Amino acid sequence: MDRADREPGVRSNQVTVILEGNLDNAAAGLIKNLSGTVRFSTKGGHEVSIPAGKLKALRNGLPDASLLRLPYPHAPALVTSQGVSLTGALDMQTLDNGGAGVTIGIIDLGFANIAAAQAAGELPADLTLTDYTGTGTGGIDHGTNVAQIVHDMAPNATLVLAKINSDTQMDAALTAMIAAGVRIINHSVAWYGAAFYDGSGSICAIADRAATNDILWVNANGNDRNKHYLATFSDTNGDLRHNFAANQNYNTITLNANATVDLVLNWDDYASATVNYDLYLYNGVPGAGGSIVAQSTNIQGVGGWYPPYEIITYTAPATGTYYLVVTKKYSSTANKPFTIFSLGPDLGVKTYASSVAQPADGNAVLSAGATNLSDTPEGFSSEGPTTDGRLKPEIAGPDGVRTSLSSAFYGTSAAAPHVAGAGALVLGQTPSLTTTQLRQALIQTAKDVSTVGFDSRTGYGRLSLDADQDGWNHDQDNCALITNADQLNTDNDSLGNACDADDDNDGLADTLEIQIGSNPLLLDTDGDGLSDYFEVAFGGNAAAYTVGVDLNPLAQDTDGDTLNDYIELAYGGYPGVYNTGTDLNPLATDTDGDGFPDNTDPLPLLLNYQDGDIAPLGHPDGVANAADYALALRIVTGDLAPSALELSHLDLYPVGAPDGTIDLSDIALLMKLIK
Repeated sequence: MDRADREPGVRSNQVTVILEGNLDNAAAGLIKNLSGTVRFSTKGGHEVSIPAGKLKALRNGLPDASLLRLPYPHAPALVTSQGVSLTGALDMQTLDNGGAGVTIGIIDLGFANIAAAQAAGELPADLTLTDYTGTGTGGIDHGTNVAQIVHDMAPNATLVLAKINSDTQMDAALTAMIAAGVRIINHSVAWYGAAFYDGSGSICAIADRAATNDILWVNANGNDRNKHYLATFSDTNGDLRHNFAANQNYNTITLNANATVDLVLNWDDYASATVNYDLYLYNGVPGAGGSIVAQSTNIQGVGGWYPPYEIITYTAPATGTYYLVVTKKYSSTANKPFTIFSLGPDLGVKTYASSVAQPADGNAVLSAGATNLSDTPEGFSSEGPTTDGRLKPEIAGPDGVRTSLSSAFYGTSAAAPHVAGAGALVLGQTPSLTTTQLRQALIQTAKDVSTVGFDSRTGYGRLSLDADQDGWNHDQDNCALITNADQLNTDNDSLGNACDADDDNDGLADTLEIQIGSNPLLLDTDGDGLSDYFEVAFGGNAAAYTVGVDLNPLAQDTDGDTLNDYIELAYGGYPGVYNTGTDLNPLATDTDGDGFPDNTDPLPLLLNYQDGDIAPLGHPDGVANAADYALALRIVTGDLAPSALELSHLDLYPVGAPDGTIDLSDIALLMKLIK
């Protein structure tokens, strides 16, 4: 990130400052005489652009009651989309809901490469982009990434974009968005120092104003869980230095050579303004060889005109450990709770809880924490509650997603636009929703991904939409596009009956089963031990049922020979297939065609011959016994000439291909048949 986007005007001839209070004629004249310009005037203050060398003269020329300050420190919620499918937005789009008719505002710090994104079709050509900074719409591409995620989620929504770099610019952008009919604003930016992260102050007031104009403000919760420290000032040895731990009056931070970091200290004294804390940075252990390399010692309290915060901006000359010290100017003043935020590397001594920046701490704001694509809370994602104990964040969104500018766009900066885009989809589905109802609709369908119930890292869960509005979110619904509140799922697969083409999972489409009369909710309609699919596929085509070719899935005994279809197929030992020559034919009452039904034939597979039964001569009795053997011997010895009847019943060898003569080989087989 370009640091100039965080601290506007510091490194240029022109400085941007905020004048709080009345801008009377005398003050306006002074500003003009000093070659300054009043760029915006809002309830939060008056933004003045003035040459850096004239700043002291401006301060000295204003009444003591006037408060002159730099814009509050801020940074994109960047630790630098698959979220469309993950969150159920694709379900909405499949149902022809892309957020049409909803206007989304995106207030961010830079929209570099936006023309290329539009040319590539990643962003709509008809979006509106306004620069409030006076420096052009480019700079960083943070806002372009954010806008792409919003557009991916709600491709038919109208986008109104604003580049800002101060709270007054943000307020002015909001005014324009109200006029443009914006219903949802995404702000993937974290602000510091304007209040004690309790929902108060000018930054949160802007988000509150959005809510009063029926706009849902969605904000990145921040990426400061490891960059935050919170405590009540404690000085156990009277040296006016805060004790971060027992016998330790410093915090630590590791900086890389040539890296620049902002360190923000502020404390809970915005109402009384009586306490003066200062912030120091050392290059070694304080009191043990370390020297001060940077400090912020603004005057607060009696005679002071700075709000209760200090900020150090420091570029490290060498890689190493640096030491932070917080001091209290007067021992007689109260010990107040204070915070330190690093807008860079992690702090050595950190406080996870209440690391929510502004305006994510706002009462009217829907704050989004970050989870990765496997639904694990990101370790950097700021953790609630607010410093006054309210629950934050309310919801989480995915990060690490692709945009045209990043293979993996990380941070709550990525999480928030998923939520904002989802809000447009819900609003497009039900335009009558109030802002409060819209907020609740997004929360109540979230997927719980961490501690059961609310938790201070993912809120009520990761964003998960209910496209068909049946009370089941995308992650739970077994038919996400078809209303099925009962979630009936006969075969216990991934699809409910309402959208399952094969409810019993037997391999036959429900439509075919209804057509032929089998039960689409039963694997084996006739209960014969063979699945409906097997019976219909018996003839080789499972897509249709052919009488006389397939087994009847509605009858246990298709051929009516009193033998169950399963039993006939199991004759050869394996009921899962039909083997000619091994199994009985469930489509024929006489498998071997010898005139004897399978249920009475002693050897029903002995091809076309009746098992050696030739006696009494000319009138066989159906039983192979000694009488048949005696007649067979007479035929073999030539004593008796066989008729066609004897030949058909006694020519047994070779099995399956009788040779047309009766000899000793046939006698041998006959002996096996005689009981």
